[in-house]
Amino acid sequence: MSSPLRKYNTYKNTHYESLYEKNHSYYDAPIRQHKKITKKHKTKKRNFIATFFALSLLASWGYFVCPYVFKHYFEPLFLNRVLNKNLKIDIEPYVYPTRNYLSNSFLIDKNLLVSKADKSKEITDIQVLSELTDTKNKLITLFQKYPNLKPSVFVWEYSTGAGLEINSDEVYPSASIIKIPIAFELIRLIDRTSDTQNPISLTDKRAFTEEFRTLGSGNLQYTKAGNIYSLDHLANIMISDSDNSATNMLLYEIGGVDAFNRSMRNLGLKVTSMAQWLPDLEGENKITAREISKILYNIDNPNYINVKYKNILKEYLGNTKNIHLLKEKLPKDAMVLHKTGNIASMLGDSGIIYTDNGKKYIVTILVKRPNNDLSARTLIQDASQIIYNDIKTLQ
Repeated sequence: MSSPLRKYNTYKNTHYESLYEKNHSYYDAPIRQHKKITKKHKTKKRNFIATFFALSLLASWGYFVCPYVFKHYFEPLFLNRVLNKNLKIDIEPYVYPTRNYLSNSFLIDKNLLVSKADKSKEITDIQVLSELTDTKNKLITLFQKYPNLKPSVFVWEYSTGAGLEINSDEVYPSASIIKIPIAFELIRLIDRTSDTQNPISLTDKRAFTEEFRTLGSGNLQYTKAGNIYSLDHLANIMISDSDNSATNMLLYEIGGVDAFNRSMRNLGLKVTSMAQWLPDLEGENKITAREISKILYNIDNPNYINVKYKNILKEYLGNTKNIHLLKEKLPKDAMVLHKTGNIASMLGDSGIIYTDNGKKYIVTILVKRPNNDLSARTLIQDASQIIYNDIKTLQ
């Protein structure tokens, strides 16, 4: 039982605390109100900082990330696919996630893990038995006059096996010179199927459709969809007129970009490849001077093309209408079987040349240049003249 003293103390404490709160609540109110205002101010300050940070992050995302995602992912994967249903979404990075560190081959800037190539299918390489040293020195002196240009040269003469190389293994944009291996592969396809139940012939007809209509060189782009053309006609204008629409029709005939690249690899060509259909204004399709020369050399190889089709292919190359590069400063009696290539970043010409005294040689000259620099044309013309005059007098 509680004592009277304890009850008194309890009453006293409770009573006086109540009186204190009652008498001082008026004076404490401003203090409490000030605390509330300060707390609210701090909360607003924190909210402003968070909002500013969020808006900055959103702006950065919109300025930097969104354009990158649109250009590299949305546009090529979705938008272009809607506009052009022939395009395929590249799912290789997801299907083959290890290819960047587990590979044994390389094609179009991609690491690949593939089975070992069959060496028996490879075309014959060109053996340079001796160097045309004087000619090479003359070319180097010529090239020094054009510091803004970067030329690549491969030359090989048939009777002596002499030749020269300047940056011949360096990778260059192909431009329309890629039409040489396309024609080569088309003739090989026709030759291979000649004894089968479903042979392909140069007389076969194909309809021109909208999916093949493209910009750039050639007049096929201006014709009516549904017109019928023979493979022979398409191959001829692909070389003679450098017709891009005809090229795409023939590229489709041989299986498209993937089939073309697979064939080039089986032939032993490590660089020659296509990343896209024509026109390739960005220069994504690739060649080297040596590999294009190697294809020209194997036109005479009976293991790949018989005599009948070899002569047809040479006839195509002899019909090239652009004669203002390799052929421009050569004698009129010189015969040039060739194909030119011209985009803003590269100008080139590759072919087989017969001199007026019976010499025969292969020459490829590719020139990387600033945007459409016309001096590249003069360089190729002068270089071709030097090579022709030296080989003509070669003993």
